[in-house]
Amino acid sequence: MAKILLVDDEVHLLKAMDMFLRSRKHDVMPVSDGREAERLIRSSPFDLIISDIRMTPVDGLHLLRIVRESCPETPMILVTAYATLDIALDAIKAGAFDFVTKPFKTDDFMATVRRALDYPRIVDGAIQLDPPEPTPQRFNPLIIKSVEMQALCQRLEQLAPTDEAVLILGERGAGKRQVAQILHGLSRRKDCPFVSVDCSVGKAAGLNAQLWGTGSSAGKTGALEAVKGGTVVLEYIEELPAALQPPVVRLIKTREFMQPGDAQVHQVDVRIMATSRALPVIQLCDDPHRVEWIQTLTAISLPVPPLRERRADLLPLINRWVNQRAAPAKSGPWKMTAQAFDVLDQYLWPGNVEELERTLSQAMKKSRERRIDISDLPSSLVEAVVQMKSLSQQHLQRNELRGKSFRNYVRLKQDDYHPLSGPKAARTS
Repeated sequence: MAKILLVDDEVHLLKAMDMFLRSRKHDVMPVSDGREAERLIRSSPFDLIISDIRMTPVDGLHLLRIVRESCPETPMILVTAYATLDIALDAIKAGAFDFVTKPFKTDDFMATVRRALDYPRIVDGAIQLDPPEPTPQRFNPLIIKSVEMQALCQRLEQLAPTDEAVLILGERGAGKRQVAQILHGLSRRKDCPFVSVDCSVGKAAGLNAQLWGTGSSAGKTGALEAVKGGTVVLEYIEELPAALQPPVVRLIKTREFMQPGDAQVHQVDVRIMATSRALPVIQLCDDPHRVEWIQTLTAISLPVPPLRERRADLLPLINRWVNQRAAPAKSGPWKMTAQAFDVLDQYLWPGNVEELERTLSQAMKKSRERRIDISDLPSSLVEAVVQMKSLSQQHLQRNELRGKSFRNYVRLKQDDYHPLSGPKAARTS
């Protein structure tokens, strides 16, 4: 819960926004007079200030200047129904966390509020990279600050008591195998083996041997027999050869399998999980066997959100990785400049957490005095963010401004823009 000062001289809108923020469990102080708001800013601490711009006799831009003087670490969001691109740029450059135009969608507005509350505390232009709050042991090593990851963990707890087959979906580097291990650890099978089979390597014959075994008297034991009550994860299931799809369907449905060249049916007590980069789709031309394969495989799916969709987890992930790497060397606390964090915060992370860890590892090797700056980041990553901002600028200039957030438009594009931080990342919204 955050303490929010809400300022707007339109009383009906003030009441509506007050009710909306309170419904999200925030402690809201609504004020319709800019002079009273100025007094409160000077005398009381707030986690976030949201103000309309056009008010008399004290307007939102004046309040922004008071915030910068009195409590520069407090983020401020400016709201107006009379938006122009110049006003938006001036507000952001003056230190507003964001500038939002009316009317806006409540979900979009709430996303802006969450970002302001989650933005890290910046002192002397840098973020102190403190160890993150520990994750509950049952979900370790995931970072679950974001609502997206909290929802994923709730789903894991729902699925854990069952023996149903689960398809875990996610992009490269998103942590699908970690999620499978956590689901296994939450289940009644936690004390039994956890075995993974990579379906992307080898041909059908090799995978046959890995899964079922060779079937001869001196043969090799397959993963299904070796597990004995545990969990088998079929990684990259989308690359499983078509010849193996029917026996896997049988395994999922009946927990039965046959070894190659053997007519004996084997019963096995295992839980089947699978991972895939994308959800397979049934096509009109698919034969019945493939349709059954897809329907069986996708009966219960569990998407793992990509890093770009769970921005609240970014700083805790950075903190954890940097502190883990720094601990053996006992090198003392690390910092990251606001400009460097802005780049990481805006990058789309196609390689997800794995790419983030590689990026931080390289940056720590290049950095001096335990301070990661924008010059320590890969030039290709920085350039990708700059190009993205350029495209965003062209898009905003061509399109209606109503309801848009302008923060992403100006970040990294204004030499004299210094991001106004929010409270410590440990705060939750």
